[in-house]
Amino acid sequence: MSRHTWLKTRLMLKDNRGILSVLFAWFMLGFLVYRFVHGLSLWDALRASLFCKTVEGDFANAYNTWTQGIIFGVTFSLLFQNIIAKYNPERSCRMLAKEMHGHIVVVGYSNLGHRLVQYFRKENMPYCVIERDRDKVDDLLREGEAVVVDNACQLDAIEDANVAEAKVVIVASNNLETALLVTKRVRDRNKTCRIIARCFQDEFVEILESLGATEVISSSKNAFENIVIRMRDS
Repeated sequence: MSRHTWLKTRLMLKDNRGILSVLFAWFMLGFLVYRFVHGLSLWDALRASLFCKTVEGDFANAYNTWTQGIIFGVTFSLLFQNIIAKYNPERSCRMLAKEMHGHIVVVGYSNLGHRLVQYFRKENMPYCVIERDRDKVDDLLREGEAVVVDNACQLDAIEDANVAEAKVVIVASNNLETALLVTKRVRDRNKTCRIIARCFQDEFVEILESLGATEVISSSKNAFENIVIRMRDS
């Protein structure tokens, strides 16, 4: 199981922990009744509670009937949540981003951001994207990738991307104000991660470095290659 699949599975279990707790409690009730009321052995009580052993009696009949109803309810609930996730992928993708750690955060799904994401996916490197324009990341949302659809300048956005546990943050936005503000806020929350920022104006390079940027890449056409080389060397 890949790391991404495991994160999705863990998120699904977390979202449905209430339902799964009810199901577990019900089977535990059946086990206890079979064990202490009917006097079955531990193994037989477990088998009976899971319908691997036939037991006669009023309780067994009631337990069987109610279990069918509960399982139907749980199945319906899981299907309903799956439908909601498909029609509202922003929520599930944002929640997935919160679960990431040791990952790469790409701020801005610009041409550079898009190329970086394609590279990270090819190399199976964990990443998440922060982008305010939903249309730009529609393909990632439909595929259930870790995406935060929000303005990166908002505290909620960078916190939901879990920058505190990120390995690298790449500011690929074309907006200088975003680069400055995000660099400062990321460094305040993560003292050790690498921050690679793209800058269009040379006079702001030193400012970005003073705010915590580890490396500042010029706006040249080789920006993508420069970042990839640095990622390989890390």
